[in-house]
Amino acid sequence: MSALATFADQPRRTRFRAWLYQIHLWLGLIAGLVFGVVGLSGAIVVFRVEMNYMSTPGTSSVKPDARRLPLDDLVAAVLREHPRDRVFNAAFDTGPETAWNLRSTTPEGHRVHNFVDQYRAVLIGRDDYTNKFLQWLWSLHADLLGGKTGRLVNGIVAIAGMILALTGLVVWWPGRRTWRAGLHYLRGGRWQRQNYDLHKVVGFYSSLLFGFVTFTGAYFAFPDAYKSATAWVTRTARIGEIDPCAFNGPPARTRLADRRIRYEDYLRLAEAAMPGARAVYISFPNDSGKAIGVKLKEPNDWHRVGLSNVYLEPADGQVIHVDRFSTNSIGTKFIKLMLPLHFGRFGGGFGLGPIAVYAVMVLYVLIGLAPFALSVTGLLMYWNRSLSKRWKRRFSPIPQSSKSCESYSTR
Repeated sequence: MSALATFADQPRRTRFRAWLYQIHLWLGLIAGLVFGVVGLSGAIVVFRVEMNYMSTPGTSSVKPDARRLPLDDLVAAVLREHPRDRVFNAAFDTGPETAWNLRSTTPEGHRVHNFVDQYRAVLIGRDDYTNKFLQWLWSLHADLLGGKTGRLVNGIVAIAGMILALTGLVVWWPGRRTWRAGLHYLRGGRWQRQNYDLHKVVGFYSSLLFGFVTFTGAYFAFPDAYKSATAWVTRTARIGEIDPCAFNGPPARTRLADRRIRYEDYLRLAEAAMPGARAVYISFPNDSGKAIGVKLKEPNDWHRVGLSNVYLEPADGQVIHVDRFSTNSIGTKFIKLMLPLHFGRFGGGFGLGPIAVYAVMVLYVLIGLAPFALSVTGLLMYWNRSLSKRWKRRFSPIPQSSKSCESYSTR
């Protein structure tokens, strides 16, 4: 019988399965805690936008009017009450009944979200993100609270996650005749058996999606490697950036300090440069040599904040570059999709409205919970099979002889 046939029918008799089991076991033990933390925090931050609005009740909802006021009036509303702040971007992608979100920095360096009624130019709430729990949770998920070093570790762990997903499928395979047993959960069994079945079933159903999410997550730690590999595979000369906040665009010749047009004009000029798309975000880089970046959404865009950008000269709004997602190369589209595909923000691309959006987000919550469940059940399995036996051998009392010492004394 060939090795492949043996694995198909009796996988536990093959060295291939034994080696992959060891890889799966030790990768899980070494990285299991990190997987659990990153997965659980990721499950929560899927709904981070919605939770941020919930954390500031009464500040995000507005009553729509016939027409909104110009962006200049909204910036002025923030600076009127907080003249020392510097507004650096504005987001307005969540519909006509949600206040526009103008982000600013304070003289102390705090990052603040200012909710402004776009129909009345009134500041209705502020949310300081500097010491906010949800922002801390986001940093925990993105870089383990360790900056660039933490993100690198996160990327390595993500690669380990891909290996765990693949090896887990191999280890799971029980054989052709008994493969259905690999999907069985014994509800009335001992807790050790239920723990084993839970690990087995959750691992099987989540493995491919978990591997996919870790693949997209590793991009953020190794973007250059992903872009180089994508360029080689797709034969693309230049791979574009994700550019989530439109800060990494082409250089500008002028400065924002020399601005001669209104903020509202930037939005108008960007939409004119990309017909059919709607502006949803604008950034105002304060550094010289940086362009004004406007993000736009095309119909059925795959991301909440849009995947297209128009870059403008800060002084007069002259168009520097138009980056339209629908006309990007396959390689550039692949890289740009890393962001929505990792965070589950692509339901709108199906054209089914909020149902698809929230269905995808709920699915991603379940994907995030899976590694947490697998890390806990995996550690318990290792305890049951190995550590508990060592513990008993080390700490169990030495059995005493049934006969006393007096039985052997000389009379």
